[in-house]
Amino acid sequence: MNSEKTGRTNRYPRLMLTLTGIISLILLFLHWQAFYLNEQYGVDPAIAWLLTMLFGLLGIIGWGLWAFISARRWKLGILIFAVPTIFFILYYPNLGGDVAFRGFKPRFWSDAGDYVEPVSASVSAIDLQTTGPSDFPQFMGPNRNGKLSGITLSDDWSEPPQELWRIDVGEGWSGFAVVNGFAITQEQRGAEECVTCYDIKTGELKWINRVTRRHEDLAAMGKAGPRATPTVDQGKVYITSGTGVLDCIDGGTGELVWSADVPGLVGIEQLKSRNSMGLEYTMENSRLMWGRSGSPLIVDDLVIVPAGGADGQPDSTSTLIAFDKETGQEKWRGGKRMPSYGSPSLAMLGGKKQILLMAEDCAVGHDVETGEELWSFNRPGNSNADANCSQVTFVNEEQLILSKGYSLGGELVQVKQEGDKWVATQLHKNPRVMKTKLTNPIVHEGYVYTLSDGYLECTQVDTFERVWKQRGRFGNGQIFLVGNKLLVHSETGTLHLVQATPDGYEELGKFKTISGICWNTIAVSGNLVLLRSEREAACFSLPLLNDSE
Repeated sequence: MNSEKTGRTNRYPRLMLTLTGIISLILLFLHWQAFYLNEQYGVDPAIAWLLTMLFGLLGIIGWGLWAFISARRWKLGILIFAVPTIFFILYYPNLGGDVAFRGFKPRFWSDAGDYVEPVSASVSAIDLQTTGPSDFPQFMGPNRNGKLSGITLSDDWSEPPQELWRIDVGEGWSGFAVVNGFAITQEQRGAEECVTCYDIKTGELKWINRVTRRHEDLAAMGKAGPRATPTVDQGKVYITSGTGVLDCIDGGTGELVWSADVPGLVGIEQLKSRNSMGLEYTMENSRLMWGRSGSPLIVDDLVIVPAGGADGQPDSTSTLIAFDKETGQEKWRGGKRMPSYGSPSLAMLGGKKQILLMAEDCAVGHDVETGEELWSFNRPGNSNADANCSQVTFVNEEQLILSKGYSLGGELVQVKQEGDKWVATQLHKNPRVMKTKLTNPIVHEGYVYTLSDGYLECTQVDTFERVWKQRGRFGNGQIFLVGNKLLVHSETGTLHLVQATPDGYEELGKFKTISGICWNTIAVSGNLVLLRSEREAACFSLPLLNDSE
């Protein structure tokens, strides 16, 4: 009897050891061959991480059950279950893009340091009305296209670019807007959502606007805080909060000028809850679960933002809402679609100025004066799952690029007027290229540069065929074009200088920048580059070509 029981007990651990070994080898293979699997079969890098977490959980359960079933090992079983349970009660996984594991964060206290504490700023003479050639007044630069001309960066990084300053910042995914030497961003400092203004050369805080509001999502995938980059126009700062509120702030003092509750205007309810640290937060009762990330767009006297609507209420749904930028008075509403996570942009198509937006499941173009939807082009997606996050990318007056991860890839679309109608038609589609998630394509001299499922990639516009693809630890970072060189900021905080050429990947230099997860967009003012994560911000001086001569 005892020998039979012992035999069964011994066979069970041998089986468990064999399964554990086989599964571990398979998971190691998936991570090791992620580039090959993505290239050959389009396997999303997130699959390897999801399977790792799933089988890690099953492994704990399996070994715990073995210990309980085995004679005289129940104490070990308790230990196997108790240690992970206690640990995950106290901590939760901090996931990057593609659910990549980036460490653990405490549930009941903050590991963020002093930056979540209230900060006092001495308000001095801040001039955001004076503009200059080095300004970076909005999301993705002066033209919202992720590139700057007129600056020639040196390709000699034998000595890394000089760090001017580094500071702790509050949570959130906002980038910087820069005007007249002042850098403005958005941060979550505990219970307060803040708009902050810093001196670009010193990092000194010049003013701070505080409001008690906080966005989080239940799955903690998008994390806490605001996610839209401010827009600066004629001395005013326009921001979209994580909860969707549009604020106009005096750029000289940081004081609120006017405010509009955009989700409330279209009938979306805010659900309130408290997190494990006792902080109250809200989340929209809509499919837009990861918070509002559309940066305000200024067109003439209007400020335009995505709106949407509550499920089951199509009559109150509006794709876009335009306000008078001085008074906050509503001027028009346009469309009947739910937005996704991109920002509206302005483009000239067929001689007509239009507002471009990636909505939840299609790209759309709207009339600037009335908000009327002129055309749409289907792009499958759900704002609470396989979301469309990238911008509609302008190529020329007839062509646009649409890009997305989750195996959808890139599409080249022609938009032109036929009679009294605007028609959007597909020219090329390639699911193997431009699998963007948290970044945007950049068009340069007939080629498109993207972070595609975390790999840097070059694709020809005319053929939509990939020219080259570079593996590396880029993750879901950000890219920006300065002249003919790409700044590639990896998700884990390394800045790469890469020649923008179809001839192949040519890295000119790289250096470690900041800590945290770097989903925040890059800002460039002259030869200064501003980088952010959810923990730190820093400013670096990039050497120019003339500096090295």
